[in-house]
Amino acid sequence: MIAGVDVDELQHALGGIVLEAAYMERVLRAAFSALVGSKYAAVMDGRLTASALVEDCERITGYHTEIPAHAKDAVLAALRACHEANRKRNRVIHDTWATRPANVMLTLRSERGSHEVAVTARTPAEARQVADQVADAAEALKAAMTEALGSGWELIEYQVRRELGHDISTGPGS
Repeated sequence: MIAGVDVDELQHALGGIVLEAAYMERVLRAAFSALVGSKYAAVMDGRLTASALVEDCERITGYHTEIPAHAKDAVLAALRACHEANRKRNRVIHDTWATRPANVMLTLRSERGSHEVAVTARTPAEARQVADQVADAAEALKAAMTEALGSGWELIEYQVRRELGHDISTGPGS
């Protein structure tokens, strides 16, 4: 423990944010493919950040003619929650590890050596709250997409991957 912060606990809490953010990004990619309505959307979404996926999903939802108004409202609200959770995720991850004057300096040690890191008033409890917010936003989006497009909406994204026998990001024939 350094300066009142348990480094292992902080790293564990930050790892929770990373895991939940990866899950939210997977849900956003599936939502993007479902909203586009084509298995080939998965070819494009690989280059998009979570923020860009949220923006594109919001735009598509606004114009989507097959989603009833009440379901659109739910999807848009869930996407706003994803936007806010992603914004907080970025702030916690990037602000926590930014090297600059801060409240606490930690020395992180690993097999590769050690380095000092500034922690800007982040606690493991705050990091866990952000991880929970990211997870809740992803679950809200899943529920809203199911209401809007039915239970099979998540499968569209996986169609091309199944047909090709590999992840699209690995390239043709890989």
